[in-house]
Amino acid sequence: MSRRAITIAAVLAGLAPAAVLAAPPAAAPAADARAAGAEPDPVGAHAAIAQAQERLAEMDATISVLQDDADKVDAAARQKAHDAVVALKTVRDSYKNQIATVSAQARQMTVDQLRTARAALEAPYKQFDAATDAAVAQFRLDVAQRKAVVEARLKAEQSYWLGVAGDLQGKVADLTAEQRDAVEARIAAVKGRAAAAQARLAKLSTATRTAWSALKQGFISSGRILTDAYNTNR
Repeated sequence: MSRRAITIAAVLAGLAPAAVLAAPPAAAPAADARAAGAEPDPVGAHAAIAQAQERLAEMDATISVLQDDADKVDAAARQKAHDAVVALKTVRDSYKNQIATVSAQARQMTVDQLRTARAALEAPYKQFDAATDAAVAQFRLDVAQRKAVVEARLKAEQSYWLGVAGDLQGKVADLTAEQRDAVEARIAAVKGRAAAAQARLAKLSTATRTAWSALKQGFISSGRILTDAYNTNR
């Protein structure tokens, strides 16, 4: 299943009856989960999965840019540069596996279990960010290259959320009126994320601040605003 398909399934599972869209594989586990205090789709499950899938797209975009940069450094530094990229890929792959686990188990999780899962997803994302900082410093990227790293992440974010909005729009006709209202609110939220990413890209193209820390902070601030907007419309 593609990343966007997982996000769409998670969103719809949070809106529709379990028997229609995403019934658990067996009745007994679901009953056990409810007895333990779980909800059919714990509050925030679809938001956690959607955010994680979008972050995975960011990771892929970052790795792609830095892989190109690693190929261009001088021979003496090339092995270390490629090792840095390998380290980023290792974190990315671990994150991808954790997302798959959360996606598979979310409907049977208690609220407390989901909270623990979200915290676990946060750790490798922060680890990836730290590894990216180290790679940027090690590669001694110039201004254009630093901007390219941030731009790649923003473009990945924008593309992901526009795709989600388009896919959700295609599902609206098959939903009840109540479900349609909820999905349309989500479509507006994700389009807002994509528009904010585009606005940040426009500012980046004319930015006079060239320090990596300044460029990165702008991306982090944008991401925080977008995440808050998405969760508010959950």
